[in-house]
Amino acid sequence: MEGFTDFKERLTNNRSKTAIYVWFGSIIFAFLFTVLIWFLGPNLNHFTVTLLPLNNINHYYWKLPDRNFWTMVIVWSFYIANQLLIWGAIYWAQKNLTKEKTNPTYDLTKYNVAVLSITVFFIFLHLIQTHIWFDGLAQDVPIITSQGSVILMLAIALVLLNPVQGLFLGKKAGKPFTARVTEFIRHTHMYIISWALIYTFWFHPMATDPQLLTGFFFMFLLFTQMALAYTKVHLDLRWIVILQSWVAIHALFVAFYNTLFFGNTDMWPMFFSGFAFMFVFTYMYALNVKRNVKFLVTAAYILLVAFIYIPAPYGFGRDPSFLLRLEFLWIPIILYGLAALIALIIFIWLKLRNKPRSIEKLKETPY
Repeated sequence: MEGFTDFKERLTNNRSKTAIYVWFGSIIFAFLFTVLIWFLGPNLNHFTVTLLPLNNINHYYWKLPDRNFWTMVIVWSFYIANQLLIWGAIYWAQKNLTKEKTNPTYDLTKYNVAVLSITVFFIFLHLIQTHIWFDGLAQDVPIITSQGSVILMLAIALVLLNPVQGLFLGKKAGKPFTARVTEFIRHTHMYIISWALIYTFWFHPMATDPQLLTGFFFMFLLFTQMALAYTKVHLDLRWIVILQSWVAIHALFVAFYNTLFFGNTDMWPMFFSGFAFMFVFTYMYALNVKRNVKFLVTAAYILLVAFIYIPAPYGFGRDPSFLLRLEFLWIPIILYGLAALIALIIFIWLKLRNKPRSIEKLKETPY
């Protein structure tokens, strides 16, 4: 009996790690599928040779010169189907997984299986669609809508994570970042963030440009987070900080790529200093790291930013006028400002509803 009990305990423990295995497998899938996109890239040459050159900052390069009506009907149909299926899964989960919401485990729920299946199906469908028709939603909507959806996602995350990482230097923001506002965001953020992800996913074709490849890899990581809701993996702060910070890696790569191949040297310092600022002064405080480590990371950031503006040959030699314009604060100002605006709008709306109710003390989780 003792041997059977030990076996049973090991079996139970293995089952309890299912979400971890799926998380790890999803990361491998993300990498391999990104490689697949790259490998199949030459098959798109008959599309890419027709693309128009960049002529202004608002021009999106990866769309065909001429719009095809039926192509866009198909693309919009795929996007809408993808979106509605995910929203349906979220709605079902919120109605049926009340126990898992308050007590998540490492087991998979029907929601996890459904969203993983839906997501994998539409990832392959998008690849096929790209190789047949190429165009994504970018043919019909401006690029600022895709960029704006990502910014909105990051700002919502700041409101959502305020109880655990604070807004600045680990300090939790007060009004309008109230408990009721956080509760509201907890209940609705999956709808909004899933829209931001799926909309951006269908905005771009699966072409082999390094900017698109790094973007799709990041998108697959975010899909993993969405699919593993109601599990402990979804709440792991180390994983969440990686996701928050990965946008800096992607943005920096895009900026470097534009600098090397298009001669635009004005972008990467702003992206690097701005998103790195968010990690150093906000995201890092979700982690259980020692005070001296935080000090060293902060000092390293300050030195790196200084290096950018120190004249060559001792530094990068960027025009000091950009420093005077406080470009390293542009991205933080947008994210902090939008987070505050979102919190304020929700705060006012909840006040106008005039339905006060008692709220239990929030758990120190971002869920």
